Amino acid sequence: MNILAEFLIKTLPGAKDTAAEDTGGDIVVIVILGLVLAFFVWLVIAAVRKKLSTSKGRIGEIKEDEQEAARTARLWAAAKRKTEEEEEKEEEEEDEESVDIQTELLERAKARSRAKPAVEAVIPQEPEPEPEPEPEPVEEVEPTPRSLEDGLTKTRAGFVAKLSRMFGKASIGEDDLEEIEEILFTADIGVRTTQKLIEVMDSEANRKDRADPGKLQAILKEKIEDMLTIDAAPLDTDSNSPFVILVIGVNGTGKTTTIGKLALKYSQAGKKVILAAADTFRAAAKEQIQIWGDRAGVQVIGGQEGADPGSVVFDAVSAAKSQGADIVIADTAGRLHTKVNLVEELRKIHRVCGKAVEGAPHEVLLVLDATTGQNAINQAKQFHKALNVTGIVLTKLDGTAKGGIIIGVCDTFKIPVRFIGIGEQAVDLRPFDPGSFVKALFS
Repeated sequence: MNILAEFLIKTLPGAKDTAAEDTGGDIVVIVILGLVLAFFVWLVIAAVRKKLSTSKGRIGEIKEDEQEAARTARLWAAAKRKTEEEEEKEEEEEDEESVDIQTELLERAKARSRAKPAVEAVIPQEPEPEPEPEPEPVEEVEPTPRSLEDGLTKTRAGFVAKLSRMFGKASIGEDDLEEIEEILFTADIGVRTTQKLIEVMDSEANRKDRADPGKLQAILKEKIEDMLTIDAAPLDTDSNSPFVILVIGVNGTGKTTTIGKLALKYSQAGKKVILAAADTFRAAAKEQIQIWGDRAGVQVIGGQEGADPGSVVFDAVSAAKSQGADIVIADTAGRLHTKVNLVEELRKIHRVCGKAVEGAPHEVLLVLDATTGQNAINQAKQFHKALNVTGIVLTKLDGTAKGGIIIGVCDTFKIPVRFIGIGEQAVDLRPFDPGSFVKALFS
């Protein structure tokens, strides 16, 4: 090619000039192509740099979001701790206040006793008749339920009788109001509830009513009935199928016995009931509930000792769904309610119920022993805080002369009392009606 080009340059006129021009033109083209290529390379580099800077910015934003979330979480945690500390401090102050008021009331009672005429101290007391030997119990084939008045005999003969003597006076003075306050307080009604009742009597009663103690007593009865009447939906086992009832409470309150009595009650009403023996940690708990299950003619589902309580409840609810049962009543461990791990166990059972049936448990019943007094208030506080109790069963109400605990619980927690136990028989566990209760209490 070079030889041909040299030949053409030599032989053809003007060929040399044309070749020079072509060479220059090629150089220009090459330069232009180089510039275009460099421009595109620059564009690519710029795009890559922009992409990288955008990615870095996003990563920085993500890190900032994570840091902000962490800061927010720390602030929430600090606020929660502060709130819990304040609540604990308030509870301690309330307990101290209750102790102070209790001490003050006791001191007043002692002072009043010392101020009474000495003649009263020497009044001969009639000897108490020796108690007649009780007849041997005879097993009834068809036990009849006790009347509410009979079931409340001890309570009526206790603080209610003391109140009746006070309201039997010609008039009520300031000292009498203080003594009424002491009677109410010592009946396990509680400090705050007692103060509310006294304030109502003192504020709504004028001086004329002070001369008519019967009106003061009517005011007291009306306020007590108002405290016992809680604005809550009734216990309707027909609202869901199966209707799941979770029963909680410490050992010794009559929890398992209450479950058995409820099973018998619903079974006799034509409901198909399944019991879940989920108290797998207490020795003989399953056997005890099985006895009640046999008595009521209902199925009992349980696990081995030490088994997971949640799995027992899940199996019972699943069986109820497959068999078309109407009600599931679940027993739970009843050890100390102050133990954190045990409270968490109850919460787990609560969650398991919801997984087995949507919306379950439909009722959380807390069983309280009326004879435990103010300790029942503390139990209610802990259990309600953990599980949102929807109803209360107050047992052994026939075994205490105080009985005012039912007023204190309702007024403090605004939780309805579903059932009360006024006897040993299954028929003695009955639905609670505030009006009938107050009427029987003051009859």
